Amino acid sequence: MEIVSQKQKFGKKKEKKYIGLRTLLKFYKKHWVFLGLYVIVLLIKACISFFDAMFIAKTIACIMESGDFKGALINAGISLGITTFGALLSILNTYFYKQVENRSKIDIQQYILRKSLDIQMKSYDIMGSGVIVTRLTSDIDAISTEFKSFTTRVVDLIRKFSYVIYIFFLNYYLGFFLVGTIILTIIAYSVRVHYLTKLKPDVRRSIEKVNSKIIEIIRGVKDIKTLNCTDSTLKTIEKDQKEFIRRDNHEWYVGITLVEISKIIQYICNFLFIFLCVYFLRMESLTPLIFYTCFLYKDHMLDFAQIFGDLQINLGSAEVHAMRIFKIADPTIYEEDVYGDKTIENFSGKVTFKNVNFKYNTSKKVLKNASFEILPKQTVAFVGESGCGKSTIISLIAHLYYKNSGQILFDDVPIEELSKDFIKENIAVVNQFPYIFNISIRDNFKLIKPDITDEEIYELCKQTDILNHVKKLPLGLDSIIGENGCQFSGGQRQKICIARALARNVKIMIFDEATSALDNSSQREIMKVIEKLKNKVTIILIAHRLSTITYADCIYLLDNGKIVGQGRHDELLENNDFYRTLYQNAESKEKML
Repeated sequence: MEIVSQKQKFGKKKEKKYIGLRTLLKFYKKHWVFLGLYVIVLLIKACISFFDAMFIAKTIACIMESGDFKGALINAGISLGITTFGALLSILNTYFYKQVENRSKIDIQQYILRKSLDIQMKSYDIMGSGVIVTRLTSDIDAISTEFKSFTTRVVDLIRKFSYVIYIFFLNYYLGFFLVGTIILTIIAYSVRVHYLTKLKPDVRRSIEKVNSKIIEIIRGVKDIKTLNCTDSTLKTIEKDQKEFIRRDNHEWYVGITLVEISKIIQYICNFLFIFLCVYFLRMESLTPLIFYTCFLYKDHMLDFAQIFGDLQINLGSAEVHAMRIFKIADPTIYEEDVYGDKTIENFSGKVTFKNVNFKYNTSKKVLKNASFEILPKQTVAFVGESGCGKSTIISLIAHLYYKNSGQILFDDVPIEELSKDFIKENIAVVNQFPYIFNISIRDNFKLIKPDITDEEIYELCKQTDILNHVKKLPLGLDSIIGENGCQFSGGQRQKICIARALARNVKIMIFDEATSALDNSSQREIMKVIEKLKNKVTIILIAHRLSTITYADCIYLLDNGKIVGQGRHDELLENNDFYRTLYQNAESKEKML
């Protein structure tokens, strides 16, 4: 789903034509050497194909008019040489084309991926990851196909235009007739282009919805299997699949119908062309040789309109795909993250919330006048029932979302004034299911700190009690993590992620339900790792298992988006009925497990 502003909605008429293609051209122009060579070779091919047809005509003339068989063989040999040369040019041209295509594709993917990582999370919540995946795969592949078709057809038009001129020299009456035929068929194809251009965006949007849901199903395959909800899951996508089928079928039916109508017009023109030729032959104003030559070129020229129409379709289709891709980079549609330019010298790790209000894309407030202060190197926990706003506080501190009102301060500096590098270099978040890339252990650390040494990695692994396991692996730091860390247990994955997060020497460590998915033994191991960090960095904990946060310096109790209590574990247990109830319920659940 795309977010479109009112200004954009009412300003569409003033937009320049082919904005997507103009942007696309900038990426192709970066590789102008290969692009230029590709176009030059295409033009040479156009020229030699024209001469090939000419020498075939001369071969026939030698046989039919003068009986010059030797001349016929020479002309046929020249035609063979031209054809062979054209085949060699095709091989060379493919090399130039693939260079332009793949280099431009990489540039576009890099550009869009970088832009997509700068999009605000609220836009992601609406858009869904399937949109970006579809546009960076199928849409880019479609553009490559359209580019190849477009350039080839432009050369065809040049060649066929030269055929028209040649026919004028042979018989200007037939030349005028063919020009009229071309104009008529161009009109017919323009109608087809008009309708297909209107229908194609709807088809692309519908397949995008289907792809997005397919990606979600694949990502959730474990849960689907364990919950035995295959049938109900597939039903959620079936409606979108049927809608795609309806739109795709409609586009094809309209397209084929208009194509066949255009062919009928072309057949009629073919008949009229032969009728004219017969008339001129009877009037002896046309020789059999010229008739044959004109007839030979006629088929090349009557598809002039089809190529012209297909060119319009290529342009229209490429524009649709290009606009879909580059809309991701348009901040008026998908808002970008906003940062300031300040840094804090000797940042202590202090965080302050003053009357902060926040809501997601719904009207319901998730945080209501939340106020609290986290002191430097303090260990703080936020507890409460699901949906009370705990994870939202984390997201606001990490600057993934933006408050609606109030103040968020780092060492008394408003968060919106701080630079992106400062925020990202000083805050690390370890989630319940942190993402580990399917590359080596060493490369996972280098993503965070490119110049990190093996000794530094070993030291970080030692701090998180995972060093012995890493050293026991046959390949050590070169061991491949596996898809989402599947080669390691849950506790081992968390330890590696904590070690990786510490690689930047951050001042604030956030653990958002970091132990909730682990068994009791692994949970205790992770809590020992976290306790080692106590008084070294500011630690912020979110946990359902309240037994894991009893050592916190301060526990903030949330209820329905409001801070309703604060203090140490013993204080709250003794004086706060709500916390006592939460703790007792949590203990009961843990005993049942």
